[in-house]
Amino acid sequence: MPHSLTDKQVLKIAVLGAAGGIGQSFSMLLKTQLHTLLLPHSDKHLHVAMYDINKDAIVGTVADLSHIDTPVTLSHHFPASRDDLSALKECLADAALIVIPAGVPRKPGMTRDDLFAINAKILLQLSDGIASFCDLSKIFVLVISNPVNSLVPVMIKRLSQHASSKGSLIERRVFGLTQLDMVRASTFIQQLTGFASNATPYIPVVGGHSGDTIIPMFSQVMFKDERLPLDMEQRKSLIHRVQYGGDEIVKAKNGAGSATLSMAYAAFKITRKFVDLLLGNATSLQDTLYISLKDASGNYIAPGAQELMALINVSYFSIPVTVSTKGVTHVDSEILNRMDDYERNTLLPVCLKNLQGNIETGLNFVN
Repeated sequence: MPHSLTDKQVLKIAVLGAAGGIGQSFSMLLKTQLHTLLLPHSDKHLHVAMYDINKDAIVGTVADLSHIDTPVTLSHHFPASRDDLSALKECLADAALIVIPAGVPRKPGMTRDDLFAINAKILLQLSDGIASFCDLSKIFVLVISNPVNSLVPVMIKRLSQHASSKGSLIERRVFGLTQLDMVRASTFIQQLTGFASNATPYIPVVGGHSGDTIIPMFSQVMFKDERLPLDMEQRKSLIHRVQYGGDEIVKAKNGAGSATLSMAYAAFKITRKFVDLLLGNATSLQDTLYISLKDASGNYIAPGAQELMALINVSYFSIPVTVSTKGVTHVDSEILNRMDDYERNTLLPVCLKNLQGNIETGLNFVN
């Protein structure tokens, strides 16, 4: 007899805000690509639970995606009323990974900070749901919603307030996704070199995920195994384009949207790593993530966090980390020592000043 789905171990991924511009594209990547992580005769199965307040959009999106011939299954979830939590509960129940693109997008003339009041309220509601319906000692949460610099502190502070989160070390398990900044830096270098190499360059990007809190470390660019020589004019142009790449897309779409497709791609790149970890295919992952450096008790979340905070004196930062199933296990503070003088003395001070304000905005929003 062939094995049925009930014989398999199900890894459930919940996408909150799955019918929006990022959510639909991101969910399509999950449906079409995640199955490649499964062995042909694996006893494991991947399920994507898709939640959105827009009933027609989420039902239609799931119906459309469900016709794609991969073994990743889908379910749609939407509230029947403003106060209905049953759909969110059903979506989150037994989930191992939660990805949150929920929120309103940027419009012309808006900064990420302009989005904060609306999206922070949404994140608070979702945080309460996660605390109620998930095991905070096991769940991973990836936040896409902007402004990441402020919303991740909102979510972590709210989750840490729930009695059920005591001892969960939730600060090790909630991350802001800043991968789009690295994707842009890599893309713009390839454009600059005329795509002369088929190898995708890696450019470290640290700090935050808004304007000049973003620090692309172009001093570290390697091209064909050699350091790529960039003059200061080129570097400044590239840095500005990475920092304000979202404005470029908002303008190109003439107010009809923001960075949705590229953000979905960037989010999928890191989500894939988390799924690989949760399937047991890897014992850890390494990537750059926006994290809290301390837990609710004031303890540093992992080795390297204390050294980093001594250098930057802010409690949240996007930095290369190592993550296991227990959460963050190491913070790579050494990367800041590889900054050149321009990055260290010009970009970093501006980043830290503005990032501190963003963090305080988020923390002060939560009662």
